[in-house]
Amino acid sequence: MANSRTRVISQSKALYVTPTGWPLFFTGVDETTDRDMIYGHQLHRIDNFSFDIDLAASRQDVREFGQLARIATTRLTEINPTLTFGYFLGNGENELALGFDNSSGAPRPIASGILSELEQQAQRNVFVVTADEGIDAFDSANWVTGGVNHDTIGFGNCFLSSYSVNLAVGEIPRVDVEMQASNVVFYEGMHSGLFSPSLDLEGERTFSGLVYLPPASTGAMGHYVLRPHDVSVSFYDDGISNTGENKVGGVAFSGLPIQSCTIDLPLSREVIEKLGAERAYAKPVDFPIDVTCSINALVNEFHTGALEYALTGSAGNNTTNIVVEVKDGSLVRNKFVLSGMILDSQSVSQGLDDNESIDLTFSAQIGGANTIDQGLFFTAATGDAAGLTGVDLTGVNGANIYSGKAHADQPISVIGWVDAENFDGSVAEPDGEPDDASRPV
Repeated sequence: MANSRTRVISQSKALYVTPTGWPLFFTGVDETTDRDMIYGHQLHRIDNFSFDIDLAASRQDVREFGQLARIATTRLTEINPTLTFGYFLGNGENELALGFDNSSGAPRPIASGILSELEQQAQRNVFVVTADEGIDAFDSANWVTGGVNHDTIGFGNCFLSSYSVNLAVGEIPRVDVEMQASNVVFYEGMHSGLFSPSLDLEGERTFSGLVYLPPASTGAMGHYVLRPHDVSVSFYDDGISNTGENKVGGVAFSGLPIQSCTIDLPLSREVIEKLGAERAYAKPVDFPIDVTCSINALVNEFHTGALEYALTGSAGNNTTNIVVEVKDGSLVRNKFVLSGMILDSQSVSQGLDDNESIDLTFSAQIGGANTIDQGLFFTAATGDAAGLTGVDLTGVNGANIYSGKAHADQPISVIGWVDAENFDGSVAEPDGEPDDASRPV
């Protein structure tokens, strides 16, 4: 039994993920004792975590004539706890561990595996360990000797419902994630030998394997945090603000002094139930998916155009590609490519003695796992990138919990152009920028 605590603070917390389902590993003849365990993968740079279990939402009161108060309550739908957490943007390690894809060498959307409902990417089990009071979770010695005082909360069958990247002047680049679970299990006094919290279609525990959560640490990303002045936002193949005939006009995107940039990827799911089943038999992603990019910038110059061209011509359908790079010195750690983005709105404001500012909102629709002409693409430096130690995201016995491993040279190929800038800072092509000449007409 864990020691009693007077309080729990962030000092004692560590967050892990594993696949939802994996084979039950046997290392001997006795299936009750001779079991092998899968290693949880720790998520790093976490700075907040919360969860909510709404029991009332799944219940309905039963009332009848003759009595004012309810005579009973009954559960009509499954309970779907939600968990939210945030972390400082790293080198893509967390993204891959959560099931996202590396768009390296192929035009593959960031959520390709999730949208394809691949077994080892669509769902996750999430574990939160609470160490003994007054002990750092990163104290590896205590992890072994004081492990009986650690408590763990396991969230089973977690689906990503929201992923947001937030970049702003004066702030550390960060990510906020929301997930929806199907089960929550509280393990007292243990962080090893945990039965899987995932459920089957009948709402029963599958007990499909045991989990070991290794000692927590700060990780080996090659940096502590990324900085806002290492963030660059560039526009390529800009058919919206470039000068020319039949343009809407407004600010010139290429020279904007950008103050903040937010990328939002919603992945809400439709709960499909059927008679005779305790749980939903399917939770497919709601399509289409609108990925958005919101940019706040100072106004410095305008380009010729008129709103009428959006009404009478094709100006309202023009697109641009937005490339967001986050570097650690000269090394690119994260690259987000938003392809085929259309302009949804632009809002200009000016106050007394204030700088004039503009808010721009762009969007693109992801139609499926193989949509390559528009959407969000992502390349991570995790793995063999220059200056980094290889990060092993694989559990024991080949239980793979990541979607791909990055390499030192990882071009992103999107709608006909290739960005060939290497992660080691060298340039593979003469200009290291997208080759516009290779775009299809």
